[in-house]
Amino acid sequence: MYKEVIIFIVACLALVKSAEYAVKSVEHIARFFRLTEFVTSFLLVAFVSAMPEGFISVISALKGDPSIGVGTLLGGNIADLTLILGLVTLAGHPVKIHSSIIKKDLYFAILMLLPILLGLNGVISRLDGLILLTAGTSFLIVLLKEKQYFHKPFQMKDHWIKHFIIFSVCIALMLLSAHFIVQSSHSLAISIGIPSILIGLVLVALGTTLPEFIFSLQSVRAGHGDMAVGDLLGVVVVDACIMMGIISLISPITVNLLTLSIVGIFTFFAVLFALLFMRTDGMLTKNEAMAMVFFYIAFVVVQILMR
Repeated sequence: MYKEVIIFIVACLALVKSAEYAVKSVEHIARFFRLTEFVTSFLLVAFVSAMPEGFISVISALKGDPSIGVGTLLGGNIADLTLILGLVTLAGHPVKIHSSIIKKDLYFAILMLLPILLGLNGVISRLDGLILLTAGTSFLIVLLKEKQYFHKPFQMKDHWIKHFIIFSVCIALMLLSAHFIVQSSHSLAISIGIPSILIGLVLVALGTTLPEFIFSLQSVRAGHGDMAVGDLLGVVVVDACIMMGIISLISPITVNLLTLSIVGIFTFFAVLFALLFMRTDGMLTKNEAMAMVFFYIAFVVVQILMR
């Protein structure tokens, strides 16, 4: 058991560090091609930030235990929308928001809840996976067409070839780390006698949200609130629809209805609070951020009590 704990911790650290460098590299690549802030954060950085949980999810599905990946994706989304967004606001300045995604809050909320709704029959099938992929991709395409909402193109040039090499190495390290995280998490779940999905919902999910936290915190402190919000909202869209869709296409997911229902309720309120708070004068305040952090703590307590 101790061996699995050490492997889990080391693999998580390697995953977070490689994701951090991958995010920095993709920022430089985006600057070279003069992409806008919101495109960079919502698409490029969000996809890279989503890779740790994405790799974990895909590998767990390939190994025949997709519940770790499902827990990681669902738990990570709740953490991003509450804990990470709240901590970023508390650590920096009140976050001003102009992102066009807030103007499509109903569509966004449906995307977040879609995996939950599709799983209420006890399984997320390959057909459900196709629906999730289609919905997530459609949303990203719609956002890309609304260029009038995108702000401040990057003007700084960088040596993009060097950063592309760094990015590629980081992706390889993330993939390797994800393999060991899945392996050690599965062994820990068996040793402790708890469901794999609980390991994913809390422990693995928290670890994989660190890249979003680091990028968003740096963005807010640099005065780029749109990039911080774009990254977090981009990650949850990618996780909820695209990554979940890929997992279910690889291996249909059997879900515990009680666990899924409770996670669904917390996801609903996390989305509701996040969108409502961000609509308030276009700013996320310290008090609202504190409420979001306490909401995540309540989620973790409920998951532990459910055991």
